[in-house]
Amino acid sequence: MNEILDFFMTNWQLSGLMALVIIAYLGFEFMQQMMASNSVSPDEAVAMINHQNAVVFDVRTPQEYATGHVLGSIHIDPTESDAKLKHLNKYSQKPVIVMCAHGKRSASFLKRLQSLGFAEAVNLTGGLHAWQNAGLPVTTAGTNKHR
Repeated sequence: MNEILDFFMTNWQLSGLMALVIIAYLGFEFMQQMMASNSVSPDEAVAMINHQNAVVFDVRTPQEYATGHVLGSIHIDPTESDAKLKHLNKYSQKPVIVMCAHGKRSASFLKRLQSLGFAEAVNLTGGLHAWQNAGLPVTTAGTNKHR
C-alpha cells in the first residue's frame, strides 16, 4: 500500500490528470443519464404517437423540413421568441416529441418548452436520422407550420 501512495506522491501531475479524467467521465455519464430520461427512441416515439396522440414538433430549418419530415409533424422555428411560441400552449398538456436532424437542436428546444410548461415533452434521440435508420416513413407532402 505504501508503494501505491509513493507512486501517487511522486507522480502527482499524472495522478491529478487521472482524477480529472475520471471526474469528467462521470460528469459526462451523469449528463447522458439526465438527457436519456427526457428522450425517446424512434420506436418509443411511434408508440407515443399511436397510443397517446403525441404531437411531433420538428425544429429543423425550413429547407431540411421540406426534404422530408414525419407525417403530421409541426414545423417550428426554434429561433422564435417565447412570446411568439405562445400559440403552442394548446399542446402544453399533451405528449410532445421534439425532433431535429440528429437530436442536438431539439434537446436545446426541449429545455425551452419545459420552461414554458410542457411537462410531457421529450426529445427524439438521434432525430430524423435515427427515425429513418429505424425504417420509419417520412413524407415531403405539405407542411404543417404552427397548426
